[in-house]
Formats: sequence, structure tokens, C-alpha cells
Amino acid sequence: MNGWELEKPNNDILLNKKEHIKAYALQNPLAGIDKEGNVLVIIRRYHPSLNCSPDDPDHQSDTYRMCMAYYDATSYMYFNLPIGLDYTGVDVEIDEHTGKPVFTIKAREIIRKTNMWELQQQLNSFTPIDEAAKMAAFERLENAVNTLKPKPITATEVRSAVIGILNQSKQFEDWWESAPIVIPYLDGQELEFIYLDLNPAEDEAFTAEADEAISKFMALSEVDRLAASEHVYKNCMEYLEMIGYNEEDERLWNIKDPKEIWNYVRYNKLYVSREPHGEHQLYILLSCECDWEIEHGLQLVFNKTGKLIRVSAEDGHILGHDGDGMIS
Repeated sequence: MNGWELEKPNNDILLNKKEHIKAYALQNPLAGIDKEGNVLVIIRRYHPSLNCSPDDPDHQSDTYRMCMAYYDATSYMYFNLPIGLDYTGVDVEIDEHTGKPVFTIKAREIIRKTNMWELQQQLNSFTPIDEAAKMAAFERLENAVNTLKPKPITATEVRSAVIGILNQSKQFEDWWESAPIVIPYLDGQELEFIYLDLNPAEDEAFTAEADEAISKFMALSEVDRLAASEHVYKNCMEYLEMIGYNEEDERLWNIKDPKEIWNYVRYNKLYVSREPHGEHQLYILLSCECDWEIEHGLQLVFNKTGKLIRVSAEDGHILGHDGDGMIS
């Protein structure tokens, strides 16, 4: 097992279909899951610069990096690990005091217990770091915790000057859902806007920034969407070329005009979220289903000025790692 066998385990967790991932964690010693099946981690090899396996048929590489992938119902991320260790296992438990996952990463040479906050500080995948620094950071892991407690979420709604009231999600306290809104970019189809990972008591600027981004996005029309056809068509063709010819995809292979690609796309939700790394800018993500990438779907990412900056599968990231799907 190489750690890449599961397809979108987030969905299994979100939809409470956890038997599959629990069975996988039992079979793969380098995978771990908590008792409730809400968190899955996998130690595996990654391409040296891309978010994929080094054995990916479209991006094969003789070199690799070691990382620990993290999945829960709504997120996927991965953390650097040093290559020079012989990993033997990983355990996940939920801390009874914090309610957050704690990971025990096991290697023949060393065992370390850690958590999400500490990994984000020491071994996040977005900060360039050499192998010596990775080893030093790994050796420092001690399950240190952030002593700054988040402010409680007491609001039950947030208000937008552009799209009105967004009510707190019944499933996640830091998600906020609007009523269906007519979207000019989508020929007048109605979609909900959802603010993700927002604590109004801590991010007071979010609503104003969201209004700015949504205003720019709502000014886009069908003309702008059709202008993006080449990027969506390219995403489709690259995927089809990667998996090889299949008769079921004949209608996609036969597309003559890139604008026809929209006939094979269905729009789901509009998410508004901050990039958790770098400058923490705010973006709008148009989540779609498509007829070519059934498992991972399609997302279009817009910045605060309304510019389309990324077309990709829904991979759990706003910005593409090392340029994946990014539009210059």
C-alpha cells in the first residue's frame, strides 16, 4: 500500500460512511483514525513539488518527500516529515481536554506526539524547509498547545450588505449560509453563498472583505463565464489524457468548441473563505460537479477583484500547490 488508495475520504467522514476508511486504517500500518472515525491521517510519499504521489502516472518522479496527510469532514492538508526515518505507524486520539486530535508518529528511531497547531507551526507544507531542518523540527515536537483560547461564537447570523443575512450552519458553528441568490455569472441560476471557517468575534474584517469580493463576483456575467471556457476545457482534457481513452467519455473527447464544456458542468455552492497560509487573502470558490472528474469535481476560484485565478479539481486547497490549476 502506498497511502494513496482512498478517493476523497472527506466525503466518507462527512456522510458518516466510515466503515471503508476504518477498514483501510486497519490494513495500512501508516494510517491512523480516531475512535469515532472523524479524523484520518496517512504517512505517505509525495511528489517533490506537487500534491500527488510520486508514482502518479501523469507526474512520475524518482524523488519524493515524506508527509503526513490529514483528513476530516471538511478539510485536507498535509505536513512535512523527514525522509531519513523508518516510519512504522501513526495513532490518532482526541484530547479529552481540548477536543482536538493528537497524533503519535512512530518510527524505529524515534516516536513523537504532536497536534495540528504544533505541526502547522513546525512542519507545514507551505514553508520551504530542507531535510536537516525537518529532522530538527520533528525532534522538537512535544504536543505543545496554543495557550491562546479562541473566542466563543455567540452569533447565530452574520449580515452582508450585498447578499443579506447568512444563518449559522446547523452542522458546523463556523459556517454561515445565505438564502439562494440569483447569480448572473451562471445565467441567473440560484446558489447559496457559504462563509467557511468564520468566527465573527475573531475575524471582524471578514464580512466587509466578503462584501467586496461578492460585489465584484456578482458583476460578472455569462460573457465572463464563457471567456473562462478554455480553462475549464483544459482541465477536462488534461484529466482525460491522464486516465486514457474510455468510450464513456466519447462525447467529451468530441467537443469542438470549448464553450460546449459548460454542458457537462453542474453548479453546487459558492464558498467564501480565507487562504489559511501566506497573506490570508479572501477568495470565492465556485464548487461544481462535472462529467469527467466524478470523484473530485471541479472548482473555480476568484480573488477579491473578481478575477478567475484557478480552475482545478476540488482538492481541499484554495490556491494550487506549486501552480496546480493556477491561471497567470
